[in-house]
Amino acid sequence: MPGINKQSWDELITLIQDSHSILLSTHINADGDGLGAEIAFYYYLNSLDKECRIINSTPLAYNYKVIDPDCVVEEYNHSMNQWLSNVDLTIVFDIGDHRRIGEIAKQVYGHCTSVSIDHHPIREDHPFALNLVDSEAPATGYLIWKYFQEIGYASNDM
Repeated sequence: MPGINKQSWDELITLIQDSHSILLSTHINADGDGLGAEIAFYYYLNSLDKECRIINSTPLAYNYKVIDPDCVVEEYNHSMNQWLSNVDLTIVFDIGDHRRIGEIAKQVYGHCTSVSIDHHPIREDHPFALNLVDSEAPATGYLIWKYFQEIGYASNDM
């Protein structure tokens, strides 16, 4: 797949294995692609017994509540700062511009390892230690499915 190779996926695997507390987030006014990617990844990380939370800067829109039946998507508020200060890995989805995660950026960028998984071209001045981007992919959710296939977590059948 253009843009993301096995070595890049292996780097992500290592970062996840070495992390204890993981934040997942997407852009302000999240859409189905960013939300679906972070929710799928949340359940994957939970299957690995990783402490993780999905925290977004804006509330989940009513029309997307159907994809979050367990209410795992949280809206950021300052009371979360203590937990965020202990995060050792942040993974953002469908972001394009790293500033699009809003106020959470101040809490995590530069304080922990940050990863972007995206199908949008990324800004040159990004804070990501690992930037998994394939601008030829139809959606970020597709990249998550490809990652799950790579690690044997999802079927190769389509």
